Order: sequence, then structure tokens, then C-alpha cells
Amino acid sequence: MGRKPEDYARLLASALCKLHSAESRAASPLVSDDSLRVITETIAAAMEDARKIHIQQGLSAMNERRERILLHS
Repeated sequence: MGRKPEDYARLLASALCKLHSAESRAASPLVSDDSLRVITETIAAAMEDARKIHIQQGLSAMNERRERILLHS
């Protein structure tokens, strides 16, 4: 089973805090290429999981409706 949205939120918050801490100590750009890549990949993974959950919930709802229809016919 995939991670929950809350898990991704914690991961992203942690990554951003570490990024802020590291960049506060040095004269570097606001977001390095590696940081941007990690953030982008984290968001993409969260969106993919959310899409899968949404599809699964839709299929479950359709199956429940079909079962109710079959029971009443």
C-alpha cells in the first residue's frame, strides 16, 4: 500500500526545513537543482498515489451501486 498524503506532507515539510537550514548557513541559491528534483519527485509520487486512490474509490463505488441494483432486480 502506498503512503498516505500525511506521510508525503511530513516528508516534504522535513525536506523544506532541511533545505532552509542548509541554505541559511551558506550563500547558495534559494533552491538547488537537487532540491528542486527531490521536491518535484515527491509531489509527483503524492499525485500518483492520490490518483490511484481516487480510481480505486470510484471503482468501489461503482461496484457497490451495481450490487445494490442486482439485489433490487
